[in-house]
Amino acid sequence: MTRILITILSALISIVPEAQCLPDYGYPTKQLQLDSARINYVDQGKGTPIVMIHGLGGNATHWKRNIGILSEQYRCIAIDLPGYGGSTVVNRTEASAQLDFYAERIAAMLGQLKINKAIVMGHSMGGQIAMILALKYPLLISKLILVAPAGLESFTTAEAAVLTTYATAAFYEKQDSAAIEKSYRMNFHQMTEEAAKLVRERIALKQCEGFAAYCAQIPPGIQGMLGHPVKEQLSGIVQPTLILFGTSDALIPNKILHPGLTVAAVAAIAKQIPVSKTILINEAGHLVQFEKPAIVNQTILQFLHQ
Repeated sequence: MTRILITILSALISIVPEAQCLPDYGYPTKQLQLDSARINYVDQGKGTPIVMIHGLGGNATHWKRNIGILSEQYRCIAIDLPGYGGSTVVNRTEASAQLDFYAERIAAMLGQLKINKAIVMGHSMGGQIAMILALKYPLLISKLILVAPAGLESFTTAEAAVLTTYATAAFYEKQDSAAIEKSYRMNFHQMTEEAAKLVRERIALKQCEGFAAYCAQIPPGIQGMLGHPVKEQLSGIVQPTLILFGTSDALIPNKILHPGLTVAAVAAIAKQIPVSKTILINEAGHLVQFEKPAIVNQTILQFLHQ
């Protein structure tokens, strides 16, 4: 009996309470019930809405260094996608349609919030979702801001197979703290204390009850990015678009599969968007909006005021 009690107590100690497992958003969060899902989001400021969509494996905290300044003039709505942060997992469609599913959920959320038109800002996978939103719901989106967006780089069938074979839920579950830190460091040109805090939150997630579900979200996200490339649809994006890349981005383009492809070359592809402006930010990595918030915020405001 004693051994059973010790086993139960050990299991309980190893699981961090859910309230402690949420990241530090920097701002109060709200919850919206959308069908069977609870969507967690930051809603800060007033005025024209800017909907902020994070990237693969991220959450709304990736925008917390932008919300403060932008919310002085705009209503900033930073979303945790289903299965990330404080949002619950929902039943998904085929993995290859995962990004379309996210886009549909965001459109439905805006409808529930009675938002008829919004600026949409997306990072990495969130940038690809933003472009899908603009293509599928053109009347809903007034302007696009794409930060290190995915969806511009092309992958062969063989390359896609390598990515999906490698990126499994089990792979992410088995990563130890050193591997997580090494992987997260690739998002930055230079690590700062603010960046290190994101790493610590990601490592702490391993002890949380929802960690397995979190890991299970990543492979469909990758398959969704591969399943709906937007490169051939860029000319159909009618909204004025700002594209930002960090010159030290170590994740886009893929350095293993495309070692000869440069950030500038990927960024140039976005020029196919008819009304667009592309800016490369020096000494910035993949999470450019988090690493260089001052210049990113200033550039965004200049774009929005045009």
